[in-house]
Amino acid sequence: SPVIVVVTNIDAEHLDYYGDIVAIEKAFLNFINKIPFYGLAVLCGDNDHLRNLIPFIEKRFITYGLKAGSDISAKDIYTREGISSFRVLWKGKDLGRFTLPLPGFHSISNALASIGAAIELDISLEDIKKALAEFSGVERRFQIIGRIKRPEGDILVVDDYGHHPTEIRTTLMAAKHGWNRRMIVIFQPHRYTRIYHLIEDFAKAFDQADRVIITDIYSAGEKPIENLTGESLYKLIQANGHKGVTYIPDKDSIVEYVKGIISPGDMVITMGAGDIWKVGRRIAHLS
Repeated sequence: SPVIVVVTNIDAEHLDYYGDIVAIEKAFLNFINKIPFYGLAVLCGDNDHLRNLIPFIEKRFITYGLKAGSDISAKDIYTREGISSFRVLWKGKDLGRFTLPLPGFHSISNALASIGAAIELDISLEDIKKALAEFSGVERRFQIIGRIKRPEGDILVVDDYGHHPTEIRTTLMAAKHGWNRRMIVIFQPHRYTRIYHLIEDFAKAFDQADRVIITDIYSAGEKPIENLTGESLYKLIQANGHKGVTYIPDKDSIVEYVKGIISPGDMVITMGAGDIWKVGRRIAHLS
Protein backbone atom coordinates (compact mmCIF):
# COMPACT_ATOMS: atom_id res chain seq x y z
CA SER A 1 0.00 0.00 0.00
CA PRO A 2 2.44 2.69 -1.17
CA VAL A 3 2.07 6.40 -0.45
CA ILE A 4 4.82 7.53 -2.84
CA VAL A 5 5.51 5.47 -5.97
CA VAL A 6 8.57 5.87 -8.18
CA VAL A 7 8.41 4.04 -11.51
CA THR A 8 11.68 4.25 -13.46
CA ASN A 9 10.64 2.20 -16.48
CA ILE A 10 8.37 -0.50 -17.86
CA ASP A 11 9.91 -3.05 -20.20
CA ALA A 12 9.28 -6.52 -21.59
CA GLU A 13 10.38 -8.75 -18.71
CA HIS A 14 9.11 -11.88 -16.92
CA LEU A 15 7.10 -12.72 -20.02
CA ASP A 16 6.86 -16.33 -18.84
CA TYR A 17 4.41 -14.96 -16.23
CA TYR A 18 2.80 -11.87 -17.81
CA GLY A 19 2.67 -13.06 -21.40
CA ASP A 20 2.99 -9.66 -23.10
CA ILE A 21 3.81 -6.01 -22.50
CA VAL A 22 0.11 -5.04 -22.30
CA ALA A 23 -0.32 -7.20 -19.19
CA ILE A 24 2.81 -5.68 -17.67
CA GLU A 25 1.48 -2.16 -18.28
CA LYS A 26 -1.81 -3.14 -16.63
CA ALA A 27 0.03 -4.48 -13.56
CA PHE A 28 1.95 -1.23 -13.18
CA LEU A 29 -1.20 0.85 -13.64
CA ASN A 30 -2.93 -1.10 -10.88
CA PHE A 31 0.10 -0.54 -8.65
CA ILE A 32 0.24 3.21 -9.32
CA ASN A 33 -3.50 3.63 -8.71
CA LYS A 34 -3.17 2.07 -5.24
CA ILE A 35 -1.71 5.26 -3.79
CA PRO A 36 -4.08 7.33 -1.61
CA PHE A 37 -5.44 10.73 -2.69
CA TYR A 38 -2.67 12.47 -0.71
CA GLY A 39 0.05 10.30 -2.26
CA LEU A 40 2.23 10.87 -5.32
CA ALA A 41 3.49 8.89 -8.29
CA VAL A 42 6.89 9.93 -9.67
CA LEU A 43 7.03 8.62 -13.23
CA CYS A 44 9.74 8.58 -15.90
CA GLY A 45 8.45 10.65 -18.80
CA ASP A 46 11.12 9.23 -21.12
CA ASN A 47 9.59 5.73 -21.07
CA ASP A 48 7.05 5.07 -23.84
CA HIS A 49 5.17 2.41 -21.88
CA LEU A 50 4.78 4.71 -18.89
CA ARG A 51 3.51 7.52 -21.08
CA ASN A 52 0.88 5.10 -22.42
CA LEU A 53 -0.51 4.85 -18.88
CA ILE A 54 -0.80 8.58 -18.15
CA PRO A 55 -4.39 9.00 -19.47
CA PHE A 56 -5.52 6.20 -17.14
CA ILE A 57 -3.74 7.26 -13.94
CA GLU A 58 -6.31 8.32 -11.35
CA LYS A 59 -3.94 9.66 -8.71
CA ARG A 60 -1.62 12.66 -8.40
CA PHE A 61 1.62 12.28 -10.34
CA ILE A 62 4.65 14.16 -11.63
CA THR A 63 7.04 13.21 -14.42
CA TYR A 64 10.81 13.36 -14.66
CA GLY A 65 13.22 12.74 -17.50
CA LEU A 66 16.03 13.91 -19.73
CA LYS A 67 13.75 14.74 -22.64
CA ALA A 68 11.75 17.95 -22.87
CA GLY A 69 8.29 18.07 -21.35
CA SER A 70 8.82 16.48 -17.92
CA ASP A 71 8.13 18.30 -14.65
CA ILE A 72 11.69 17.57 -13.45
CA SER A 73 14.48 17.59 -16.02
CA ALA A 74 18.23 18.01 -16.32
CA LYS A 75 20.39 20.23 -18.51
CA ASP A 76 24.09 21.13 -18.90
CA ILE A 77 24.98 17.48 -18.29
CA TYR A 78 28.60 16.47 -17.78
CA THR A 79 29.70 12.89 -17.11
CA ARG A 80 33.27 11.63 -16.91
CA GLU A 81 35.22 8.92 -15.04
CA GLY A 82 32.24 7.92 -12.94
CA ILE A 83 31.16 11.45 -11.96
CA SER A 84 27.96 13.06 -13.28
CA SER A 85 27.15 16.76 -12.96
CA PHE A 86 23.93 18.43 -14.10
CA ARG A 87 21.54 21.31 -13.49
CA VAL A 88 17.99 20.47 -12.40
CA LEU A 89 14.85 22.22 -13.59
CA TRP A 90 11.64 21.89 -11.54
CA LYS A 91 8.68 23.00 -13.68
CA GLY A 92 10.98 25.50 -15.39
CA LYS A 93 12.69 26.75 -12.21
CA ASP A 94 16.45 26.21 -12.01
CA LEU A 95 17.30 24.38 -8.76
CA GLY A 96 21.05 24.60 -9.34
CA ARG A 97 23.81 22.10 -10.09
CA PHE A 98 23.85 18.59 -8.63
CA THR A 99 26.73 16.09 -8.54
CA LEU A 100 26.43 12.31 -8.48
CA PRO A 101 29.36 9.87 -8.15
CA LEU A 102 27.83 7.47 -10.69
CA PRO A 103 28.20 7.26 -14.48
CA GLY A 104 25.56 7.36 -17.17
CA PHE A 105 22.43 9.18 -18.20
CA HIS A 106 20.33 6.49 -16.50
CA SER A 107 21.95 7.39 -13.16
CA ILE A 108 21.07 11.05 -13.72
CA SER A 109 17.51 10.01 -14.55
CA ASN A 110 17.30 7.99 -11.33
CA ALA A 111 18.63 11.00 -9.41
CA LEU A 112 15.83 13.14 -10.86
CA ALA A 113 13.29 10.61 -9.55
CA SER A 114 14.92 10.79 -6.11
CA ILE A 115 14.79 14.58 -6.19
CA GLY A 116 11.08 14.50 -7.05
CA ALA A 117 10.31 12.17 -4.15
CA ALA A 118 12.49 14.17 -1.76
CA ILE A 119 10.81 17.47 -2.67
CA GLU A 120 7.44 15.84 -1.98
CA LEU A 121 8.77 14.92 1.48
CA ASP A 122 9.85 18.54 2.13
CA ILE A 123 13.54 17.64 2.25
CA SER A 124 15.66 20.73 1.68
CA LEU A 125 17.58 21.21 -1.56
CA GLU A 126 20.79 21.49 0.45
CA ASP A 127 20.22 18.05 1.99
CA ILE A 128 19.22 16.54 -1.36
CA LYS A 129 22.39 17.81 -3.04
CA LYS A 130 24.56 16.60 -0.16
CA ALA A 131 22.97 13.13 -0.12
CA LEU A 132 23.36 12.65 -3.88
CA ALA A 133 26.97 13.90 -3.85
CA GLU A 134 27.82 11.39 -1.10
CA PHE A 135 25.87 8.43 -2.52
CA SER A 136 28.12 5.37 -2.53
CA GLY A 137 26.21 3.41 -5.15
CA VAL A 138 24.55 0.01 -5.03
CA GLU A 139 26.31 -3.34 -4.86
CA ARG A 140 26.53 -5.01 -8.28
CA ARG A 141 25.38 -1.88 -10.13
CA PHE A 142 28.44 -0.66 -12.03
CA GLN A 143 30.49 -1.51 -8.97
CA ILE A 144 34.22 -0.94 -9.42
CA ILE A 145 35.70 -3.98 -7.72
CA GLY A 146 39.36 -3.50 -8.50
CA ARG A 147 42.17 -2.16 -10.62
CA ILE A 148 44.91 -4.31 -12.12
CA LYS A 149 48.04 -2.19 -11.83
CA ARG A 150 50.25 -1.92 -14.90
CA PRO A 151 53.07 0.60 -15.48
CA GLU A 152 51.46 1.73 -18.75
CA GLY A 153 48.02 2.22 -17.17
CA ASP A 154 45.65 0.33 -14.89
CA ILE A 155 42.91 -2.08 -15.99
CA LEU A 156 39.55 -1.25 -14.44
CA VAL A 157 37.41 -4.22 -13.31
CA VAL A 158 33.67 -3.59 -12.91
CA ASP A 159 30.77 -5.83 -11.89
CA ASP A 160 27.15 -5.21 -12.87
CA TYR A 161 23.91 -7.07 -12.19
CA GLY A 162 22.44 -6.20 -15.60
CA HIS A 163 20.73 -9.22 -17.13
CA HIS A 164 18.08 -7.65 -19.41
CA PRO A 165 18.91 -6.23 -22.87
CA THR A 166 17.82 -2.72 -21.89
CA GLU A 167 19.99 -2.80 -18.77
CA ILE A 168 22.96 -4.09 -20.75
CA ARG A 169 22.70 -1.42 -23.44
CA THR A 170 22.26 1.34 -20.86
CA THR A 171 25.20 0.22 -18.73
CA LEU A 172 27.56 -0.19 -21.67
CA MET A 173 26.57 3.22 -23.01
CA ALA A 174 27.41 4.74 -19.61
CA ALA A 175 30.81 3.02 -19.66
CA LYS A 176 31.51 4.20 -23.20
CA HIS A 177 30.56 7.82 -22.47
CA GLY A 178 32.30 7.94 -19.10
CA TRP A 179 35.63 6.31 -19.87
CA ASN A 180 37.88 6.28 -22.89
CA ARG A 181 38.78 2.59 -22.51
CA ARG A 182 38.55 -0.58 -24.57
CA MET A 183 35.67 -2.55 -23.12
CA ILE A 184 35.73 -6.32 -22.50
CA VAL A 185 32.34 -7.65 -21.36
CA ILE A 186 31.81 -11.07 -19.79
CA PHE A 187 28.12 -11.96 -19.84
CA GLN A 188 26.39 -14.84 -18.08
CA PRO A 189 22.84 -15.24 -19.48
CA HIS A 190 20.24 -15.62 -16.73
CA ARG A 191 17.16 -17.89 -16.97
CA TYR A 192 16.23 -19.92 -20.03
CA THR A 193 12.82 -18.28 -20.32
CA ARG A 194 14.30 -14.76 -20.37
CA ILE A 195 16.81 -15.66 -23.09
CA TYR A 196 14.09 -17.46 -25.04
CA HIS A 197 11.67 -14.51 -25.05
CA LEU A 198 14.29 -11.77 -25.60
CA ILE A 199 17.07 -13.48 -27.56
CA GLU A 200 16.81 -11.12 -30.55
CA ASP A 201 17.20 -8.14 -28.21
CA PHE A 202 20.14 -9.78 -26.44
CA ALA A 203 21.83 -10.33 -29.81
CA LYS A 204 21.93 -6.54 -30.37
CA ALA A 205 22.64 -5.43 -26.79
CA PHE A 206 26.45 -5.63 -26.88
CA ASP A 207 27.25 -3.30 -29.77
CA GLN A 208 29.11 -0.85 -27.50
CA ALA A 209 31.52 -3.53 -26.27
CA ASP A 210 34.83 -4.11 -28.03
CA ARG A 211 35.09 -7.74 -26.90
CA VAL A 212 32.28 -9.95 -25.57
CA ILE A 213 32.62 -13.30 -23.79
CA ILE A 214 29.44 -15.37 -23.43
CA THR A 215 29.30 -18.21 -20.94
CA ASP A 216 26.59 -20.80 -20.24
CA ILE A 217 23.10 -19.89 -19.06
CA TYR A 218 22.54 -19.61 -15.31
CA SER A 219 19.31 -21.54 -14.89
CA ALA A 220 18.11 -20.03 -11.58
CA GLY A 221 16.25 -23.31 -11.04
CA GLU A 222 14.57 -23.42 -14.45
CA LYS A 223 14.56 -26.48 -16.68
CA PRO A 224 16.65 -26.15 -19.86
CA ILE A 225 14.87 -25.28 -23.11
CA GLU A 226 15.82 -27.49 -26.03
CA ASN A 227 18.44 -25.99 -28.38
CA LEU A 228 18.81 -22.88 -26.21
CA THR A 229 22.31 -22.44 -24.78
CA GLY A 230 24.93 -19.80 -24.22
CA GLU A 231 26.45 -20.96 -27.47
CA SER A 232 23.25 -20.26 -29.43
CA LEU A 233 23.23 -16.71 -28.04
CA TYR A 234 26.90 -16.33 -28.98
CA LYS A 235 26.18 -17.43 -32.55
CA LEU A 236 23.31 -14.97 -32.85
CA ILE A 237 25.44 -12.06 -31.57
CA GLN A 238 28.07 -13.05 -34.11
CA ALA A 239 25.46 -13.29 -36.88
CA ASN A 240 24.34 -9.75 -36.03
CA GLY A 241 27.79 -8.51 -36.97
CA HIS A 242 29.80 -8.39 -33.74
CA LYS A 243 33.35 -9.38 -34.66
CA GLY A 244 34.72 -9.63 -31.13
CA VAL A 245 32.43 -12.18 -29.49
CA THR A 246 33.70 -15.46 -27.97
CA TYR A 247 31.92 -18.38 -26.31
CA ILE A 248 33.55 -19.92 -23.23
CA PRO A 249 31.16 -22.31 -21.43
CA ASP A 250 33.48 -23.04 -18.50
CA LYS A 251 33.75 -20.03 -16.19
CA ASP A 252 37.05 -21.27 -14.81
CA SER A 253 38.58 -20.89 -18.27
CA ILE A 254 37.44 -17.28 -18.63
CA VAL A 255 40.03 -15.87 -16.23
CA GLU A 256 42.96 -17.32 -18.16
CA TYR A 257 41.45 -16.19 -21.45
CA VAL A 258 40.99 -12.64 -20.18
CA LYS A 259 44.52 -12.63 -18.78
CA GLY A 260 45.76 -13.28 -22.30
CA ILE A 261 43.83 -10.48 -24.02
CA ILE A 262 43.74 -7.56 -21.57
CA SER A 263 45.93 -4.53 -22.11
CA PRO A 264 46.73 -1.46 -19.98
CA GLY A 265 43.84 0.99 -20.06
CA ASP A 266 41.14 -1.64 -20.65
CA MET A 267 37.87 -1.98 -18.73
CA VAL A 268 36.59 -5.47 -17.91
CA ILE A 269 32.90 -5.76 -16.99
CA THR A 270 31.23 -8.90 -15.64
CA MET A 271 27.46 -8.84 -16.21
CA GLY A 272 24.59 -11.06 -15.14
CA ALA A 273 22.30 -11.92 -12.24
CA GLY A 274 23.95 -15.29 -11.51
CA ASP A 275 27.37 -15.99 -10.05
CA ILE A 276 29.53 -14.36 -12.74
CA TRP A 277 30.64 -11.80 -10.14
CA LYS A 278 33.00 -14.47 -8.78
CA VAL A 279 34.88 -14.41 -12.08
CA GLY A 280 35.21 -10.65 -11.80
CA ARG A 281 36.72 -10.93 -8.32
CA ARG A 282 39.32 -13.38 -9.64
CA ILE A 283 40.18 -11.14 -12.57
CA ALA A 284 40.57 -8.15 -10.22
CA HIS A 285 43.32 -10.06 -8.40
CA LEU A 286 45.36 -10.75 -11.52
CA SER A 287 48.85 -9.32 -11.48
